[in-house]
Amino acid sequence: MKRWLFILSVLSPLEAGQRIVSTSPGITEILFALGLGDRVAGVTSYCRFPDEARRLPRIGSFLDPHLETILELRPDLVIVQKNPVRLTERLRAVRLRVLEVNPESMQGVHEAIAAIAAAAGVPDRGRQLSERMRSELNTLGERAGRLPRTKVVFFVGRTPGTLDGLIAAAKGSYLAELLEIAGGDNIFADAPAAYPKITHEELLARNPDVIIDMGDSTHTGVISEEHRQAVIRLWSRYPVLNAMRNRRVYPVADDRFVIPGPRMAQAVRLFGKLLHPEVSW
Repeated sequence: MKRWLFILSVLSPLEAGQRIVSTSPGITEILFALGLGDRVAGVTSYCRFPDEARRLPRIGSFLDPHLETILELRPDLVIVQKNPVRLTERLRAVRLRVLEVNPESMQGVHEAIAAIAAAAGVPDRGRQLSERMRSELNTLGERAGRLPRTKVVFFVGRTPGTLDGLIAAAKGSYLAELLEIAGGDNIFADAPAAYPKITHEELLARNPDVIIDMGDSTHTGVISEEHRQAVIRLWSRYPVLNAMRNRRVYPVADDRFVIPGPRMAQAVRLFGKLLHPEVSW
């Protein structure tokens, strides 16, 4: 938190009407949730929410941003999500005003909201947005707290068309935080990394009641019935798993799961429906 206070102390607020470029979908969603959509001059190729963002100029992807395009948009502020391509340093080298945020956890999302709102000159909106999000999550957590816990695993990666190269969301990941609120007991909560590689032997030994599989979804959106059935056929190799025996393998491809931002409560609701479909969420 001290780091954000330092950033805000040296970054004076923007005046209304000035131009902002977003370099990640989560940042774009925060900007629009703060009512700053009319100031957004450019977004990434993966910014699809809200619909207004789809019509804005594209500056490349999170890992491959186009510096020339950003410069052509003449931004007054570029908001960068911390990434391995050193975009912040490159932008500052050409004298652009930059705010770097790191919304990789629930707390990180709230810190990013506060930093962006302050830099845009609307700190009250940031506080109101965070308060509303926390209230929604608290309500969902209380509802889940009255239900039995469900052993679950969420796969964020694997080799397409196979069950090789399994990567799960474990303790310390944003997804694990959401699953816990929704009433899930993450079977890899004791893993040493946030996104560990998982062997088939480990999976069989821990035997989840629910498998949520986003592992080979290269694009988010609606899962076709053909794709859903193909994923379930892959998992049918392991009929001894509780999740297979009870038909609780769920292929998903919804960006609300993987974009840390203002739609956290929506993601928890989706998890809740998968973990406890008998309850109204």
